[in-house]
Amino acid sequence: MSTQRRPVTALVVLLAGGCGGGSSTTPASAESPRDSGSPTLGRDASGGRTGTTTTDAGFDAGATSDAAGDVAEVDAGGSEGGTSAASAARQTVLTFLAGIRGHRAAIGVEDKDSTQPHADSDQMASMAGNGQYPSFWSADWGFGGAVADRENIVQEGESQWAQGALVQYIYHACPPTEDESCEYSGGPAGTTDILGSSLTDAQWTDLVTPGGTLYQAWLGRLDTLATFFQQLKDAGVAPLFRPLHEMNGSWAWWQGRPGPGGSSKLYQITHDYLVSTKGLDNIVWVWNLQDYTTLAADVPLYNPGPDYFDIAALDVYDTGYTDGNYQAMLGGAAGKPIGVAECQLLPAPGTLTAQPLWTYFAMWPDFFSDDTTQIPALFDDPTVLTLSNMPGWK
Repeated sequence: MSTQRRPVTALVVLLAGGCGGGSSTTPASAESPRDSGSPTLGRDASGGRTGTTTTDAGFDAGATSDAAGDVAEVDAGGSEGGTSAASAARQTVLTFLAGIRGHRAAIGVEDKDSTQPHADSDQMASMAGNGQYPSFWSADWGFGGAVADRENIVQEGESQWAQGALVQYIYHACPPTEDESCEYSGGPAGTTDILGSSLTDAQWTDLVTPGGTLYQAWLGRLDTLATFFQQLKDAGVAPLFRPLHEMNGSWAWWQGRPGPGGSSKLYQITHDYLVSTKGLDNIVWVWNLQDYTTLAADVPLYNPGPDYFDIAALDVYDTGYTDGNYQAMLGGAAGKPIGVAECQLLPAPGTLTAQPLWTYFAMWPDFFSDDTTQIPALFDDPTVLTLSNMPGWK
């Protein structure tokens, strides 16, 4: 994590971004290259934001045999397996991602301001300059003052879903040793107390051991989040959820613990509690790492296992869109969709050609000024899905 990552005010949901990398021109494995001429499914985009246009859509279901195989793999990895309307919505998202895999990619940004949770998407659309709006929206359950805005981001998530966007939530969680009023401490790079105090080994063991004091505290935290996920479920929304992100990092309390009892164990606990205990079969689970130089070695050390995630996502700040990073994520994903969950710089069109299996990519909005030419270029790229190209979730 770079020292370029910077805090924001208490009422703005935060993460920070670091250094981004260039693009690779190395061809990607044996998969089909991304193309723009495959069969499409249309959607009337009349419910979209002002500025979006109604088109007959760039959604590509992909080759039938490939898509069917991908869906089977994705469905097997999600342990929800329900038949409710919420589970059906979740499967619709998974089918969509499998269908665009190798052909299209959604584009978006993390909307950091929980008081105006579409402001960054609005800015990206303005920078695109062609009347198109992002197809991927994300917000943060947050900490400190942002905790009071959770209902606000639920309502925005419902609105974005109704318009056809992919909807995601992340979670900058305070340590379970304190309440959710913790603050961004702004410590130097490499420290483990950016979100409150780091945990000792004994505290970590207590956290991941059923019946432990911190284990119960973490479940209490999840009980709170479950009320908001339930609202989304009741509204028919199947959101992506990216908890404990960048778990191979060293800047937050949940990170930097490799192996079966480490960061991935807490991810498994989080998944099982929300899915099995709280009955939230609408969530699409995202497992996330950052592009450190150690990524290839980190993938197996932090992997929670294929039963625990639906998407493997990379944050691109340090080493960039290298073929090594791409192959490492494909290996960890084991046939499931991959995405770029955060980045300083969006991938160049040549990167999308060389690495066709990214299904979405999202900027961190602190770096809009670094990408003033790339955003318009990608919003005009026929292989990039904007909101008016999305097929809708009904």
